[in-house]
Amino acid sequence: MPPNFPFTAVIGQLQMKLALLLCAIDPAIGGVLLSGGRGSAKSTLVRSLSVLLPDRTLATIPLGATEEMVTGSIQLEQALKDGSVEFNPGILARAHQGLLYVDEVNLLPDHLVDLLLDVSASKINLIERDGLSHEHAADFVLVGTMNPDEGELRPQLLDRFGLMAAVQSRFDLVERQQIVEQRLAFDSNPDEVIAKHADAMQQLSEQIHHAMEKLSSITMPESVKTEIAELCNNAGVEGLRADITLYRAAIAHAALQGAAEVRSADLDAVSELVLAHRRNTEAPAESTPPNNGQESGNNPQNTSSSIQSGGSSIAGSWGAMAPQPVSSADPVPLDGVQPAHVAINNHLSDTRSASRTVGGHTTQRSIAGKVSVGKLDWFRTLIAAENRSAPRDGSRIQQVYRKRPVRRAIELDMIVLDTSASTLSGGGLRHAKGMIRALSAEAYLARRKLALVTFGNSEVRTILNPQKAPKNIEPILQKISGGGGTPLRQALLMVQSLIQKTRPQGLSCALYLLTDGRVEKDTSLPADLSQISEVILVDIESSKIKLALGKQLAQKLNARYIDASQRLPS
Repeated sequence: MPPNFPFTAVIGQLQMKLALLLCAIDPAIGGVLLSGGRGSAKSTLVRSLSVLLPDRTLATIPLGATEEMVTGSIQLEQALKDGSVEFNPGILARAHQGLLYVDEVNLLPDHLVDLLLDVSASKINLIERDGLSHEHAADFVLVGTMNPDEGELRPQLLDRFGLMAAVQSRFDLVERQQIVEQRLAFDSNPDEVIAKHADAMQQLSEQIHHAMEKLSSITMPESVKTEIAELCNNAGVEGLRADITLYRAAIAHAALQGAAEVRSADLDAVSELVLAHRRNTEAPAESTPPNNGQESGNNPQNTSSSIQSGGSSIAGSWGAMAPQPVSSADPVPLDGVQPAHVAINNHLSDTRSASRTVGGHTTQRSIAGKVSVGKLDWFRTLIAAENRSAPRDGSRIQQVYRKRPVRRAIELDMIVLDTSASTLSGGGLRHAKGMIRALSAEAYLARRKLALVTFGNSEVRTILNPQKAPKNIEPILQKISGGGGTPLRQALLMVQSLIQKTRPQGLSCALYLLTDGRVEKDTSLPADLSQISEVILVDIESSKIKLALGKQLAQKLNARYIDASQRLPS
């Protein structure tokens, strides 16, 4: 196992360090979320914390983890052989009395998020498989890291984190040089760097354990308790979890400092860690979008990319013009246009795994085979006559049954918005933004992923990469302006590229194309949209003279046609 970078060798990141130390001192604080961009030592600090706490294990939930990997599993073969229930411990069992680390926690599948919510609240991991059950204690400090550019965290799980530390992402020239030199030195000779920081690591470890021992003796004056209530009240937090967490964090900070009682300075040090992700008092949004054509298509989350159009004739076809800022209309719901559920491949519908006879014994075909990818049907397998009558002599299972896979709903909404000059007349682009607001809100509530691509001004921009739908998409929409030509072909190529990157996650996708149909006259539009479950063209043409180009384009793309003008308020 490779050595861990010393905790004390990490330059800067004081808020992250403090949050981790406080949760190590008092696990009842409820864990910590580290939020920031890539390459900012989030994972490095989490792993190095385990070195300071040698009596606590560090268990990690990888992004591709299955439910059985996390919770553990019951051995089916053992149950069939002798009727006993034997449990294979999972990640939660290894994390008991230690640290549970989830990297990119905002990308964790919803069913695992639900699982973590249940276990973190009850401190018990309960595994039930069709009549077979097992439970064990699972009390751990939950540590998560995330990049906010890749999507938000579900509010229910966000509130479960006692503390949230924003990552320091900007450094001066001296700090940047020191950090790079420190990292290169560790990569070249880790033992030397570890030895150099051994005394500091030992001193910090002793400080943590001394604080743990002193924790119960720390007192809190009434004046500080009143300050806690005032801070939480002014922040507009929901419930009292923030008050309790701030109370614990202040005591842990006082213990870390070696003080006998909590002071106002302790509150100042920890209050933002507790309230940053719970504060409900938001600054009012800007009423007008920025009037800067160069920045008009950029994503405020720095996820934008662009593809330049091939020639100048596109802009000339529909009137080249500088990008014009466009406000958003009120949300315009597209009732009844959500795509139907999509069944997964037919070859998964077989509920039994194949078997063959070798030397007088029936053997199961590899679980990795095509017909064996469904979940095990424990109950049906255990009661099957061929299995119940099988000899208890250690021979292989006679027949394994699997559950029929359920039909899956749409999990990714891919929105492609026409921002060309022709959409500006009659408020077409403005109303289109209102529709996107409604689609985004619905996707957020349904916990679907969302992506947004714009094409106009002779270029294509990825405004929002496929990620969990944001709670408020308005700041992103305000950055989108209209003008120029309509390179639809390049936009669809961009969509194909994004879906190919997303499809390994097994997502089913719906494509919403919002356009007035006045696109470039290119007969070689990409025909392969087979990776998309359903294409819906929303015609946002709002000019007085209707050309009905949107309906023609919908037929060409084999898309469902929606006339937005019939849904707009009169």
